[in-house]
Amino acid sequence: MEDISKEPAFLQTVLNSIQDSIKIVDKDFNILFTNKKGEAIAKKLSKDMLGKKCYEEFYHTGEECAFCVTQKVFDTGEPADITYTAKKNGKPRLMEISVYPLRNIEGGIGWAVEIVRDITELRKEIAYESMFENIISHDERMLEIFQLIGSVAKTDSTVLIKGETGTGKELVARAIHLHSKRKDKKFVAINCGAITDTLLESELFGHERGAFTGADIRRIGKFELADKGTIFLDEIGNISEAMQVKILRVLQEGELTRVGGNDLIHVNVRVIAATNIDLENAVKERKFREDLFYRINVIPIELPPLRDRRGDIPLLANYFLEYYSEQIGKDVRTISKEAMNSMIKYNWPGNIRELRNLIERAVILAKGKEIVSIDIPSLKRDRASENTGVQLKEWVRVYEKDYLSKILKQYKGNLSLTAEHSGIDTRTLYRKMKEYNLQKGDYK
Repeated sequence: MEDISKEPAFLQTVLNSIQDSIKIVDKDFNILFTNKKGEAIAKKLSKDMLGKKCYEEFYHTGEECAFCVTQKVFDTGEPADITYTAKKNGKPRLMEISVYPLRNIEGGIGWAVEIVRDITELRKEIAYESMFENIISHDERMLEIFQLIGSVAKTDSTVLIKGETGTGKELVARAIHLHSKRKDKKFVAINCGAITDTLLESELFGHERGAFTGADIRRIGKFELADKGTIFLDEIGNISEAMQVKILRVLQEGELTRVGGNDLIHVNVRVIAATNIDLENAVKERKFREDLFYRINVIPIELPPLRDRRGDIPLLANYFLEYYSEQIGKDVRTISKEAMNSMIKYNWPGNIRELRNLIERAVILAKGKEIVSIDIPSLKRDRASENTGVQLKEWVRVYEKDYLSKILKQYKGNLSLTAEHSGIDTRTLYRKMKEYNLQKGDYK
């Protein structure tokens, strides 16, 4: 069989097919070869650059670091690499260069191969290929869920999303809605576990004027608002049996009555429910109605906790890093290996929400372009004491108070914007502010 790999044309075709910039230079930094990607960066043909200094053709674009690492390879005879920042169209780009020595017949270092890749672009490509409506993952189970979302969205069947707090249940619900025939109608979300029964009934079904003290006007409930659209009932496992009966009626009959009213109101709503508790066990313990469970559990989707998809942590961390760096306006571009390793080892009881909040905090506190360490106090406490549960709760309290104070300051005491940014409703925010003695007037 003919060995075509030794043919110059074959080798050049292979090098030109690679999407990284590849240059071969001699010890005087004269260009001997540039592939198609290199030509695109320099905006010149390879033949027009032959014999010219690579630092004249390339390094002015921001590759000053490439000159240093290539010189190091010539000096040591060992491969080397470095990550640096270059500007492309006026925007900073994270780049990586790997340089390999090429030896002559005598065994000396005669040339060097420079391979330059755009990590910023690579990250975006990876995120895009691993993203489904802002749900980011390359975990096999999550990719299966992506496919399931696409199939479920085509129906009007009720969906029950199971998963621990912070695993992204609402994101999945929104993805189902956005890929359904109801996508042009409203998506209405409500956290059932954060509201008392009295308020929840009014929130879900609305009320007539004079229905109770303070009901000065008629109010439309969430089910009516979501008519012909989708309603997301988060933490449905935490509602009372009385509320379970009322919700079951809407699911079975497609009708409701406002609090204080007598008229039947017909609604056409697709229901997606979510829970972080074991509803099957709650049914056995008679804490949750069996008929309602079977009504909402038509299509179950179970989200794995972050600790069971640790391979996604670097992907998610870098996504949040880029997002918050841009939002906050800081030039933070990388996470150190030590910080990343500490995150991969951590068990993340708060899942993706906790990771997101910690990255946001790390970006705010970062003093340079790299996040050197991630503040995970519970790691130290886990090693120091067996009483991790109590300590973790105390740390969460401290962190939560600090986080809410920062967001209140950011929005100058605007509670609606603070609640929306924090992923909670305003009633929960009121309760948290009272618990931590945070006064709205202090942030105006």
